[in-house]
Amino acid sequence: MRPRLLLVLCAVMLAGCPSPQKEGAPAGGTTSGEKKARPSLYRFPLPSDPLSLDPVHITDTVSSAVARQIFNTLVKFDTELNIVNDLAEWHAISDDGLEYKFKLREGVRFHNGDPVTAQDVYYSYKRLVDPANLSERAFWLDYVVGAQEFNRGEADDVEGLQIVDEYTFKFVLKEPFSPFLSVLCLTNFGVVPRSDVERDPDGFGEHPVGTGPFVFDSWQRDDRITLKANRDYFATAPKVQTLIYRVLGDEKTRFEEFKAGQLEHCDIPPSQIREVNNSDHLKSLIQGEPAMDMYCYGFNCDKPPFKDNTALRLAFNHAVDKENIINNIWGGLVTKQGTYVPAGMFYFREGSPGYPYDVEKAKDLLEMAGYPGGEGLSEIVLNIDDQPTNRQVALAVQDDLRQIGVSVRIETTDWGAFLEKVYDGQALFHQNTWLGDYPDPDNWLYVLLHSSQWGALGNITRWENSEFDHFVTEAQTELDGERRAELYRKAEEIAHREAPWLLLLWKNSSTLVQPYVKGLKISKMDRTPQLGNIPMEEVYLED
Repeated sequence: MRPRLLLVLCAVMLAGCPSPQKEGAPAGGTTSGEKKARPSLYRFPLPSDPLSLDPVHITDTVSSAVARQIFNTLVKFDTELNIVNDLAEWHAISDDGLEYKFKLREGVRFHNGDPVTAQDVYYSYKRLVDPANLSERAFWLDYVVGAQEFNRGEADDVEGLQIVDEYTFKFVLKEPFSPFLSVLCLTNFGVVPRSDVERDPDGFGEHPVGTGPFVFDSWQRDDRITLKANRDYFATAPKVQTLIYRVLGDEKTRFEEFKAGQLEHCDIPPSQIREVNNSDHLKSLIQGEPAMDMYCYGFNCDKPPFKDNTALRLAFNHAVDKENIINNIWGGLVTKQGTYVPAGMFYFREGSPGYPYDVEKAKDLLEMAGYPGGEGLSEIVLNIDDQPTNRQVALAVQDDLRQIGVSVRIETTDWGAFLEKVYDGQALFHQNTWLGDYPDPDNWLYVLLHSSQWGALGNITRWENSEFDHFVTEAQTELDGERRAELYRKAEEIAHREAPWLLLLWKNSSTLVQPYVKGLKISKMDRTPQLGNIPMEEVYLED
């Protein structure tokens, strides 16, 4: 997986110096209480190095966050998650939902100076499904006429990608796909210049060229990425002149760097929540809201003891004290998860009871599952990644399940090894996290729970229910919003009854932001600290 200032400094910036003061020097000037000049430099923390900045290979939130500033898509999400035009001047959808037409803005140029036309859009999206590129996200165009055939090498072109004229482009779908416009907002649909890609196809992801508000400057692996303001940007001109992404994998290091004035924002490590809450100054710097960012556990529904045992899965859900985790580990900076689809979209299951903490009910369900008091149930291995807070949560869950007679052993591995085990179906009980790709229930109920999505495609719990599948598949082609919402309600009720997940929490995008940073708008689709949906061109630094 998708936001700047003193005239006296401008000449310095253009000459390549990020600031007349050392980058590591405090930018906040908090000790003297005296207002000081701010360099036109934004230091942006990343929890890891991006994997690639080539749109056809972006699969993670960190890569997407950086690419969002370099590339534009035909349409995009605003901070209220409305779909608005981006490279497109206007768009139109046919009444039958099969044709999507986009009129491009004229005069837009790539960072290399070349004009953007419908030919570039065609090239960019054909490239996404070109089998030679092995794009991990080619499936986003499965609904387009001819895309799958071209991707399989059975056709020479993609019939459903059409150039109408120099500045008009059209998609033709095989059947209606209601979330299609939302999907087009993903950074995978960033428009690229053919000349730069073909100059170095394998290296384009390390020296990307787009149309966005910032221009790629340099990348020091595992250290920093530097972007410069695009002075010819077609929309709002960036106010920050230099954007430096600093790769800081340790959350406490990010926190200390922020306090020292060396970052313009950072996430709040759970281990430091007490310090933040005890400081009126730090508390006043918190921005953010409950996000479409899930943290729960998944049951492998294709292996015993969880296979065909709804009562056991429900027992686990009712045995865990979510309020304890929220208040005593996360310091109240997260929200209890009571649904399978987050709030913030056209559909939300308002008033869902979730799975209330009830030890006696959990014990009764455990007995119904065939394991009274845990008797006969083998030790359950819980697989998590190696983040310290995630281990604290796992220990709390382990202790709660022990109270009903269930023995849990925690197995911690790095993220890559963890994913490999989960995707292969080897993990029995495991961490299950998801930040929405697009704000539509389809991205949750279809991608994460439909039986066709088993494994790495999204349904890592390998749960299957034919009636559920029917409802979410029908919702994909339903054009009426109210009817779609009703189909999702029916589907989510089935998921709630069968409990393929142990619901825990929705993360908040709670972010510490320096007081001089203005115009930073955090949305429900932002995960901190990478904040992949913010319009950085609107951010400025106040003296």
